[in-house]
Amino acid sequence: MAKLKKLSTGQKMGCESVLGCIFQSWSPRRRKPSLPEKDRRVKDNLPSKSTPTITNPKILPRVSTDTSSQPKKSDSQKPQQKQITDENQPRKSSDSTRKSSDSAKKSISSGSSRTESKRFSLNGVMGNIIVKPQPAVKADVPKTKSRWEGKPVNYRLDPEALKRMGNEEYCRGRFAQALVFYERAISADPKTPTYWCNKSAALISLGRLLEASDACEEALRLNPTYERAHQRLASLQLRLGEVEKALSHYNEAGKYTETKHIEQVEDVIKCLKRCDEARRSKEWNVALKETLFAISYGADSSPRVYALQTEALLHLQRHEEAYSVYQKGTKRFEIDSFIKIFGLSITSYLLMVGAQVYIAVGRFEDAVTASRQAARLDPSSEEVNVVAKTARAVASARLSGNLLFNASKFEGACVVYTEGLEKDPYNALLLCNRAASRFKIGLFEKAIEDCTLALSLQPSYRKARRRRADSYAKLEKWQHAIQEYELLLMETPGDEETRRALAEVNVRFRKQTGRNVRFKGIGSDLVVVN
Repeated sequence: MAKLKKLSTGQKMGCESVLGCIFQSWSPRRRKPSLPEKDRRVKDNLPSKSTPTITNPKILPRVSTDTSSQPKKSDSQKPQQKQITDENQPRKSSDSTRKSSDSAKKSISSGSSRTESKRFSLNGVMGNIIVKPQPAVKADVPKTKSRWEGKPVNYRLDPEALKRMGNEEYCRGRFAQALVFYERAISADPKTPTYWCNKSAALISLGRLLEASDACEEALRLNPTYERAHQRLASLQLRLGEVEKALSHYNEAGKYTETKHIEQVEDVIKCLKRCDEARRSKEWNVALKETLFAISYGADSSPRVYALQTEALLHLQRHEEAYSVYQKGTKRFEIDSFIKIFGLSITSYLLMVGAQVYIAVGRFEDAVTASRQAARLDPSSEEVNVVAKTARAVASARLSGNLLFNASKFEGACVVYTEGLEKDPYNALLLCNRAASRFKIGLFEKAIEDCTLALSLQPSYRKARRRRADSYAKLEKWQHAIQEYELLLMETPGDEETRRALAEVNVRFRKQTGRNVRFKGIGSDLVVVN
């Protein structure tokens, strides 16, 4: 190293200039301060060698010749320059340090100083591994992208930030994800009513109206003058059929209440009053019409309205429609939630209507359970007690009749089924079971009557249609039997048993009448009488 000091400036431009810059700039252990003698080779107007050495790291950027292609230093990188030692100390490096990036070699070969090489390496050195500097990007961009693209989200954020994220998801129609953000915000700060109100909006969009109502009530408990929450809860209660409560909250909603909202509530109130009057006078057609009006006026999710509509359809002998309507109106039936929102009497009425529907469609165990729950909620209601007794009687008749039928005691089974029908004369399942017993004892005409009544109550009842077809075949009413079998095959084309029965009926019909028949559509062995 002493000999190197005696070399002239021109000689230093040789091997030492290139290799020295590489070793010093990329070695992580020993770094040398930028000396003015190196800088004199870059600029001719610098001071002579007697000029004191520049040690202030803040001056280093001014010494470099070309910094346009290198990233700007940050404040966090400046302290690393204080670790630079004297140039006279030996330089150490490993093989990995010699394999530097192409950009660094180009800067050295073009005459860049040690300071420039060192400034490039300051962006990241871990041992002998050089990390290429990345362009500066805003911190918000990748976070926003990761949130919306389903990547892990840091939920330890400010609740306001979580609320904003939920609002953006809500505007995009991603209500389930918005609900997650709102719930996280509530977990961080459960005393802010805005978060509860926003949660109710997401729940409404997801169709979970009862939970949305609870969230709105919590928002109003935290801030009783929250007008937006009053308006949202009023609209919820209108949809649920709680019109008196809806009217009260609309009066508290201030600027969010419009005249059309009040008119909607008043129209639903009138419809419900007409429904109650029609129910007392047993004018079921009027009751059915008024329930349809109430739904069109805004009570489209009211269990009470759908229960009234179900009851009207049951008395009009439209059992399949009644069952479908009841399932729609009580899609998420939770007794505790219903009691909290609608009260004991309305919940008991819903359960009573449900018991009647279950009896009509043959779900006797469910009917018994629902009737017991209704009686427990409203034990003083005579109507509820009558339905509970009917459910128990019909369920017992079906069970006893099935036991006798399986024991081949068809006459006894017929008697038991008849006793059950005395409690519920329009029960399609008991009618079909009695038709099966009458078929076994040869009462084909009676069996056809029972099946016809059962099909008028439930047009898609396949067992009743099959038993009626078999009864027509026994009575040699071939055309009626062929028609029934063909209808069955249209519903279930793969039913081989029905296909064979139809082929047999066709053969007998040809033998009896001598008429030619043509094949049509359903299968090559099936015939349709012209």
